[in-house]
Amino acid sequence: MIPREDQLETISHQRQGSLGEIPFAVLLQALSVCRRSVVLEIERGPLKKSILFEDGVPVDCRSNLLQDTLSGFMVARGDLTEEVAQKCLDKCAVRGLRFGEVLILEGLITASELYRVLQQNLAKKLLDGFSWRDGIFRIVDPLPEVESSLKVGIPQLVVTGISRFALDEEVSKAVGPLVGKVLFLHPKPAHPLSAIRLSSDQRRLTELLTEGRRIDELASATSIEFSEIMRFLYSLAVLGIVVAEHRMPKERAEFPPPAGEAEAAAVTGEEEGYSTVSIHEIETQEFDAGLVSRALTPDQLEALRQDFPVKPRRISEEARNAIMETYLEHRKQDAFDLLGVPETASMIDVEDQFLEYARRFVPWQLDGEGLEDLAEKAQDIFLEGCRAFGELCDPDRRNALIVRRRNLREEQAKKPAPERFVIKSELLDPEIQFKKGKALMEAARYREARQQLEFAFDCDPQNSIYRAHLARCRFLELGRSEAESSLAELREVLRIDPECGLACYFIGLIEGAVGQTEIAESHLQRAIKMMMPDRRPIEALKALRAKQKKSKTSVF
Repeated sequence: MIPREDQLETISHQRQGSLGEIPFAVLLQALSVCRRSVVLEIERGPLKKSILFEDGVPVDCRSNLLQDTLSGFMVARGDLTEEVAQKCLDKCAVRGLRFGEVLILEGLITASELYRVLQQNLAKKLLDGFSWRDGIFRIVDPLPEVESSLKVGIPQLVVTGISRFALDEEVSKAVGPLVGKVLFLHPKPAHPLSAIRLSSDQRRLTELLTEGRRIDELASATSIEFSEIMRFLYSLAVLGIVVAEHRMPKERAEFPPPAGEAEAAAVTGEEEGYSTVSIHEIETQEFDAGLVSRALTPDQLEALRQDFPVKPRRISEEARNAIMETYLEHRKQDAFDLLGVPETASMIDVEDQFLEYARRFVPWQLDGEGLEDLAEKAQDIFLEGCRAFGELCDPDRRNALIVRRRNLREEQAKKPAPERFVIKSELLDPEIQFKKGKALMEAARYREARQQLEFAFDCDPQNSIYRAHLARCRFLELGRSEAESSLAELREVLRIDPECGLACYFIGLIEGAVGQTEIAESHLQRAIKMMMPDRRPIEALKALRAKQKKSKTSVF
């Protein structure tokens, strides 16, 4: 589905609906363009996610999946062992602290590193939604109080999500009406093209689109795979960046050339509030969505640098972490906590503490190349400190805050200690189902194994290992009739994750089983390199060659 501009307002106010009718990408675009501050709840079977939007920007995502928790995410990536994570969770329960706070206190991570991991975690949770072909959604307002300081830009999220998860038939159906039409970049899109970090291939496509091209002309003018062109066009069409000629504004404005990856990452601005991130960074989990981009041409950028030269500036790691730690916590704190003053503090004490706070976080001390992202965060917490100071200077507002704090303490004190600190967990853990599925496969109980693996993959659709095992299990259960479907699924795994040696190995096994020995050998040889020191591909290749030799001997 490619929404028209007039449809987005209606969709953004639709209370509920089906993800089969309104895809996740379209929902994100509608809420972003209309700058809604709401909660988007999506649900598919036992899986649930609640995404918090503030002025159209996703700032938090809560789900009932274990791997979506910060601890589960870090264990899955290998940042923490299960033992260390459990010890930290125990300390969270005893001290009443968040997991990230314990990580910093234990010296396991710095505030800057924690921010990056939190951004990566949020991006992963949001990307899951692009794999949901069915399910329901609800849009709930008003938005509850938001404590998260994170942001993820919609443009890059949509491009990445569609590139990774959109099915070929979904893309063909959506882009089909555009076939044969001349396509252009919209001169005044809802999102600037600079909010997306473009690969060299994508930049080439956007350059062609500034002049207007049909899809077949884009394919013939480049060496890019047709399916990749279609996915990219689909994502830009959903974002309103690409439109057919008959939908172009009557008065066409000159569209600036797309910013290169370096420029998109280097310049910052506050108007759009978008975090930029490359597809490669999301796929490798190197996601830092702190940068914000303006739609400036390279010539304009160079002119600004010449008019306002800034000497590169160094900042200590300690100062950087102090800014990041305060930034991560500032929305969870009231005026007393933010400035670090007790309720009984005199106005002189409050003024002294505020001046110290201001000296630490004044943003204009961070002028210089490479510090734009940090300066933006320093500005946020500096202004928040100013608001906190204003609140404590006003006797009525200060007294009201003291009453609220006292009531909160009384409510907490009424709860029994175990109830205050226990970590209640009813989270779904796909790893348990995956391990059960593998064990059932080894026992040749393929039907039962498939059910377990399907649940694991439904819970974690970005897990290449789950998906590869599921495809292999379906072939083992149904035999040759399922071969083509299983192979297509495994090739899709390799498209998304080219380093998944297990998918190569399983392709080799299936191709060998159906008699395609040359293809099987090629994939097994590739799997040997990718899976070292795992000897399974080596043994499979030996078995395949022995089978070939025996077959030739029997012929003679």
